[in-house]
Amino acid sequence: MIKALKYISLLLLSAAIAFLGWQLYKNFQRPEEIEVLPSKPGDVKEMSRLCSMEIYNEVSVLDTVNSKVMFAVQKQSGSITFDMDNLQIDDYGDTVKIILPREIVEVYESNEKGAWVVIDTKAIGPMAFLRSNKLTNAEENRVKSKLKANSIKRLYQNGTVRKARKDAVENLSRLMEGVYRKPVVVTDPTPEGTQKTKK
Repeated sequence: MIKALKYISLLLLSAAIAFLGWQLYKNFQRPEEIEVLPSKPGDVKEMSRLCSMEIYNEVSVLDTVNSKVMFAVQKQSGSITFDMDNLQIDDYGDTVKIILPREIVEVYESNEKGAWVVIDTKAIGPMAFLRSNKLTNAEENRVKSKLKANSIKRLYQNGTVRKARKDAVENLSRLMEGVYRKPVVVTDPTPEGTQKTKK
């Protein structure tokens, strides 16, 4: 009887060891297979947000339109963003290569109260005293259009666009390294920007 119990105990112990060994074999023999898909850029809106620069200016204007001289002050808001929909990415190989796209410079009259204040207007030239000093809406719009174009031109001349592109290169590099998990090189073919000039 004692021999039979020892035999059964030994048999049960062997079975338990075999079962435990089988479970360990199943769990640790092969690492879990993970399907690796090609990396793709994240949300374009997120990239655009990280690579944008907000603009706020308060500018004075002294201009002449239709033989009327005017002096005014305008508060402007705007942004420098980038055409992320056309981002050029080469993600083959050990390093991701990206070309920074063109910048989009937008300047608007601020929507805050008192954003456009005409300080003085005066008719000039022959027979000026017979004409109204007041500007029409069309004349004011002409002045504002010229002011906007000059403000955009100034952003290129004073280095604001250059700084926005430099910051975008750095921010895009950090963002994409997090996406691709490998080195990223962002090149800027036009560090001074691509200002459009009217012909």
